[in-house]
Parts: sequence; structure tokens; C-alpha cells
Amino acid sequence: MSFFHLSIFLSAVIGLIIIAGIRSFDIYEKETFVSMVYAFFAGGTTSVLIALGIYEFLHIFGIDDTVISTPLGSLLLIGPVEEFAKLVGLVVVYGLIKKKFNELTDGIIYMSCVALGFSIIENFFYANAGENNQYLLVFRAFISTPAHISFSVLLGYAWYRYRHENKPFINVIIALLVASALHGLFDALAFSPWLNFMLLIYLYLVLTLSLRIVQHSNILSPFRPGFSTLFVTPENSLTMDLECPFCRSDAPKPYFRNSWFSACLCERCGNHISSVRDIAEIFRIFAPEYKRFRKKVMPVKLSDGRIVNSVYGSAFLGEDGRLGFYRVDEIAGRLQVINDNLLTRFRKRSFISGSLLRRFFE
Repeated sequence: MSFFHLSIFLSAVIGLIIIAGIRSFDIYEKETFVSMVYAFFAGGTTSVLIALGIYEFLHIFGIDDTVISTPLGSLLLIGPVEEFAKLVGLVVVYGLIKKKFNELTDGIIYMSCVALGFSIIENFFYANAGENNQYLLVFRAFISTPAHISFSVLLGYAWYRYRHENKPFINVIIALLVASALHGLFDALAFSPWLNFMLLIYLYLVLTLSLRIVQHSNILSPFRPGFSTLFVTPENSLTMDLECPFCRSDAPKPYFRNSWFSACLCERCGNHISSVRDIAEIFRIFAPEYKRFRKKVMPVKLSDGRIVNSVYGSAFLGEDGRLGFYRVDEIAGRLQVINDNLLTRFRKRSFISGSLLRRFFE
């Protein structure tokens, strides 16, 4: 098998793996894998063709790769051309599957698929452009592909709000300018021999910004259920032989199950009981901070003198390390505080100006 054919296979595999990763950020009403793959191919192909067409048009006026592939060319040409092309790809995808766009996160998810398609195709071209370029297929998947997706997240966010929330189209234009500037600066650093050591630092900042935008959209999702409402109606069956890690009661317990986690109610002490894994899911899903669970755990002293590990002082892990216990109202209150803090931090800790943030996110 030639590298050309192998690179087609590897590009498809890399794309599908990353699509699965993108889908994990769509928490409450997940898009189908098929529709995301469709956006990946249709949007990616459209955006690449648009970008190539614009570059060919520029060549007519003598603006060739020696001009484009420079720090200044990155800022003035590469960033605007490629982000505009990805926006067109999103518009095409939206026209074909607009019924799938039913929450703010969907604009981000489908824009990410379009940007992914653009990047994977671009990586394929780079890897097959010369004898010793094969490594670029994988190398760029770890550097350029996350960057391409991150640059365009704000575009997807703005496009959804324009189409479904009657926000002014100027917001889409401003988002395009911001995405172009972020993209252009990334490539300018890559083309500058004295500054490319800053590339990974800059990529980290852009990734952090894009994750905060995803957090923001998930917190505002209309499909995000109230945490307390998940404990209204128990299953018909009772859980037998389960000892409460707080009061040691082994009486039969009402059982609650939903799409994300399960729990039992100890009627003796009023605590709900879940596995440690399910408690981690509760905080990952209902307070999407994207932090490792172990960073949230700290020892606390209970009223009876026992010292146990706790998550934000509202969920407590049993001594065996398998089960935890909590009161629903306490966790619900803590989740609200965490999400309010996330939104506040997002507005305060961004290298995008406060006025632009208010325009997009308020």
C-alpha cells in the first residue's frame, strides 16, 4: 500500500476519533455521530474548496505562497481566508441539516466538525506534498487540528445566536474577525523563527478560551435538567443489601436512575448514595469545569468526628473508596455556585476584550 492510500485511511481514522472527542462535549442532547461525520465531510470539503479558490484568485494578482506564508501574510491573508472558508462550510452544513441545530452548543459542535474536516484535508495535502513530509499527518493532528477547531468555536457560537436568537449579523462578522486574528497570529508565530517557541503557549490559551465558550453554552442549554428534578420519581424496585456509607443502614433503599448516573436514598439518614464514578459524573456534567476529579477532592471532618474525602464539601466519599453520600439540596446549591463562578471567571479571564464578550455572551 502506497503512503498516499495509507494517508487517506489514517486521515479518516484520525477524523473519526476526534469527532468522538468533540461529541463528548455535547452533554445534554448529543448530536448523532452520523450527522457529525456528515458535517465533517460536507463542511470540510466545502471549506477547503473555497479556500483553494480564493488562494488561486490571489495568485492571479501575483500574491503567491512566498507572500502568503509569512507572518504578515498569515495575519492579513491566511487567517481571514481560511476562517471565511470554514464559515461558508458551516453555512452549507446548516442549510442541509438545520433541524439538527436546536441548542447553542450545536453551533459549536458542527462548526468544530467543519473545522476538523478542513484541518484533516489540509494535513493530508501537507503530508503528501513531499518525500519527507509523511510525519506531518500525525504531527499536525496534535498541533494544527486542535488550533483550527479552537479558532472557529466563536464563529459557531455567533452563527447559532444569529439564526436562532435573532442576534444581529454584525456579531457573526465580528466573530469572523476575531477568529481570523486568532488564526493569523498562530500562523505568524509558526512562520517566525524567533517567536515559534511561543506556539504551544498560545495554543494553550486559545484552547482554554474555546473550552470556556463550550462551558458557557452547556450551562445555558435548554436541555440541561434541574439536578433536583432527577430525584423526584424512584424506580419501582428497591436496592437490597446496600449499606449506607454514612449511617451504616442496610435497609432496602429507593433507587433512582437517569441518563447520566444512578443513586439510592437512605431513608434513615436522608442521604443519597452513588458510586464514586457517578459522583464524578455529576460534577462533570452539571458543573462542566473539565478538571480532573482528583483535583476537586479534599479531606473534611464530619459532625461525628470522622475524616473523609469530600468533593466541594457537598459530596462525601465513603471509607471503602467505592461509594459516596450526599444531600441533593446541598449538591444542587453547590452546582449553582460553581456554574455562576464559571460564567463570572469566563468574562474576567479572557484575552478578548470585555465589550466583545458582553456583545456575544450577554
